Amino acid sequence: MRFRTIVLIFNIVIVVSFLFIFLVPLILLGPSYFSIFMSRNWIAGVLFVGALAAVNGYFALNWKLFTLLEKEDWPNLVQFLESEVYRKGRVRAKHVRLLVNAYLITSNAEAARKLEAEVRRVRPALVSRLALQFGIPYLLTAGSDEAERYFAQSAADSRAPDRRWLRWNHAFCLCRRGEREGARSELEGILDGTPEPVLRLLSLYLLDTACGGDGEAPERAKKGREEMRERYTPQKWKSVVERARSNLEVVVLSRVIEDAELWLFGGSQPVDESPKLH
Repeated sequence: MRFRTIVLIFNIVIVVSFLFIFLVPLILLGPSYFSIFMSRNWIAGVLFVGALAAVNGYFALNWKLFTLLEKEDWPNLVQFLESEVYRKGRVRAKHVRLLVNAYLITSNAEAARKLEAEVRRVRPALVSRLALQFGIPYLLTAGSDEAERYFAQSAADSRAPDRRWLRWNHAFCLCRRGEREGARSELEGILDGTPEPVLRLLSLYLLDTACGGDGEAPERAKKGREEMRERYTPQKWKSVVERARSNLEVVVLSRVIEDAELWLFGGSQPVDESPKLH
């Protein structure tokens, strides 16, 4: 549904609802009671008008942003957000999150790195809040020292949300570098908690394949796989993954998730195989 249509329907529904509530006394009880009703409840009408004006003001201020998002006009969206962040200095979480996502959609990882550096300079706490989004360009070069260092620091930052995903990214980097013992430690730490289903599958898969080896880790992975097989059918699992796609990292990791699904429902893969994003 178009953004303008949504705004129009919203206003119509709210205004009609408000008029219904206030006019029912007039229709049922007559003008004399209605005047008394209004004298006692006029402040509710003022608050309603104020709230409606505030909501519509918010839509008006963000009209261009919402329109560009609706059209999926990524080049113009990037241009608009860069103006907001760099030229006007409006380094807000909403703008920064949308801009880094737009960079990733348009395959401009270098610009995402530049944005991270700017936000780190101006609002370093915001980098912690958006550590997962800023980490995706590093994930694409998971075997590098820089990527491993970024995820190690981000996963250790208590201010960062999605720390389990950051730990998995760190484990993935360690796997790609051949540091299996460190990777197993991270993955087992994730599994000791209650990770969401997609993250649980990725952790078990990595623990049994690229980061496996001798010892208890492969057995724990196989046990976890059996538990997930009992809980999910392939069709039910497909719905789980679709719901998880609101997390951009799930989209980026589509190739790895597909491999993990084959491992879950169709058997195992060689323990020396190093998963790749593409």
